Amino acid sequence: MSLTISPVKDDQGLIIGVSKIARDITELIQAEGNSAMLSAIVSYSDDAIISKDLDSIVTSWNRSAERLFGYSAAEMIGQSIVKLIPSDRRQEEPEIIAKLKIGERVDHFETKRVTKGGILLDVSLTISPLIDQTGKVIGISKIARDITDKKLEEQRKNDFIAIVSHELKTPLTSMRSYVQLALLKAQERNDTFSISVLNRADNQTHKMTTMIRDFLNLSRLEEGKMSLNRSDFPLMKLMDEVVADSITVAPNHIIKYKPCANAMINADYEKLSQVLINLIGNAIKYSPDDSTVTVACKVESDYVCFMVSDQGYGIAAADQARLFERFYRVTDARQHQVTGFGIGLYLVSEVLKLHGSEIKVQSELEKGSTFSFSLPVVN
Repeated sequence: MSLTISPVKDDQGLIIGVSKIARDITELIQAEGNSAMLSAIVSYSDDAIISKDLDSIVTSWNRSAERLFGYSAAEMIGQSIVKLIPSDRRQEEPEIIAKLKIGERVDHFETKRVTKGGILLDVSLTISPLIDQTGKVIGISKIARDITDKKLEEQRKNDFIAIVSHELKTPLTSMRSYVQLALLKAQERNDTFSISVLNRADNQTHKMTTMIRDFLNLSRLEEGKMSLNRSDFPLMKLMDEVVADSITVAPNHIIKYKPCANAMINADYEKLSQVLINLIGNAIKYSPDDSTVTVACKVESDYVCFMVSDQGYGIAAADQARLFERFYRVTDARQHQVTGFGIGLYLVSEVLKLHGSEIKVQSELEKGSTFSFSLPVVN
């Protein structure tokens, strides 16, 4: 639970205590007694604390809300909260209200809001329903936190990643071409030592190329510049190509391929190829040598289901819930030797969302994992 700790002051400005504001203030607002202390806690919190009714009309507005958004309590109480929402995000309010009406809460929802001066702020919202003694939702409490600096820092980091990745991409592509050319010459001479060394070099440059591609895609995704170049293509062409590449770069694993009935799908060929390459690459990384990685597809009715299974370490239930978060990596002592930045599965998830699909995982510790997703077949 995240806490905001603030001094509690009286009307003369003297500190009379310390408050801890939890993410969910519903219990505090509904609690009986200690009304003066509660009022001071809400009033002097460093986070903007706002309440509103189910029609989005503001009913309370603390001092931090005044500082953050520029409107005084007198200007906002009785007004619609929509006043703060940019025109291109107006649909967020009814969607949030619908969730809260059935008793759900919204945690750390990152969005944008407009100040009185017209400045666009990045904010994180934690929103909870206010429930009376009969269990009826009677209002809404909201904690708003300014995350503009955090977003600017993320943007600087993304810009740096994009520049470095772009600068590395061209020389690395040339390097791999030279390695492959030298490998062909070594094979012509039947130079077994050079063939072994150059195969290793080729595999490492392939890994670096994949890593740089992922960083570039991450940067495009964060900037909202990733789009799909959709086309109709045969399913088996994609599967055959991806599996052939995987067998080449994973000589220490058994790649078991289970093709399905051929069908046409409409998708971004390159990005879907990257999704499968990332899933197969992860299966290889997180399973022991000589184990089997199974790549399969199955056409059912109007959909084709893609599946990648391994015989690796497995993933705990707690980690499965966060597996597709950006930069998240499973902390397991057995996997300390596995390199990575925790962006592969995040990109898989986001690319599939662009395709209107979602990635699913089934896993059991010590028994391996299966990742799957479905796409519609073109009739």
